[in-house]
Amino acid sequence: MARTEALARVEKMYLEGFPDPATATVDDLREAYDRLFLQFPLPEGVESAEGEVGGVPVLYIAAEGAVKDKVLVWFHGGGYIMGSAHGFQDLGHTLSRASGVTVVLPDYRRAPEHPFPAAAEDGAAVVSALVSEYGAANVAAGGDSAGGGLALSALIAVRDKGESLPAAAVFMSPLLDLTASGDSIDEFDGKDIAVSRGSIGNVAQGYLQGHDPKDPVASPLFADLRDLPPALFLVGSGEVLLDDSRRAAAAIVEKGGSASVSTYDDMVHVWPLFSSILPEGIQAADEAGSFLRKNLGL
Repeated sequence: MARTEALARVEKMYLEGFPDPATATVDDLREAYDRLFLQFPLPEGVESAEGEVGGVPVLYIAAEGAVKDKVLVWFHGGGYIMGSAHGFQDLGHTLSRASGVTVVLPDYRRAPEHPFPAAAEDGAAVVSALVSEYGAANVAAGGDSAGGGLALSALIAVRDKGESLPAAAVFMSPLLDLTASGDSIDEFDGKDIAVSRGSIGNVAQGYLQGHDPKDPVASPLFADLRDLPPALFLVGSGEVLLDDSRRAAAAIVEKGGSASVSTYDDMVHVWPLFSSILPEGIQAADEAGSFLRKNLGL
């Protein structure tokens, strides 16, 4: 399948994969979101294992040949409202294959039943517990979309408690600013098929439920981004959230840390979710995997 045909297919999946948000219930949206990604099954012989880390339910995914003593905790996207560990198993497997480590997918608490700061508290608890169990040098953290914001918030919380941090962090199309202040918001609003200024506002409303969106726990772009692990940001060139990655990476570097942004031309929001049909998804996952292998000593 040609790249343009594959991308057109993915865009169609995004556009046609959801019920009308004006009439759909939260459960309807969650079911549709999981169904969008569950159409890509795990390879035969690869299974997920349920567990609990830091009081939070998780799924462990290990690709063939992946080590068990090094882990990547990956926080799924979905605007703090949708998404699940079960629904993100294929991405978990893709990242496990690329990195050679076991991926841990937390089922953190979601809004509106559990508004801010429930997800942030769960994220910090999981990272802290994994570092305690495996050792900081054997843990990496990351996430996509809202899960990217959750991952960064968790790293900051663990740092502020004076605990050791994971060895590396990866962010895919992260949502780091619930105030929607980036220039790319206006530049690509209406062109980005997955995220818009309006949808960011809906996320903020559903998750924060009146809390200040400038709170750095909710919008970690506004936090002090010092003393963080080496970070890799992956984002599409036409994404509304492009500047979230650019600004965060610049702030990390300004504070003396290491961060880089890899921009993929014309890619949709969190395109590695579609690695089964999108070559650029595999390319991005492999880039993330190489980065993780280097920082985890594989």
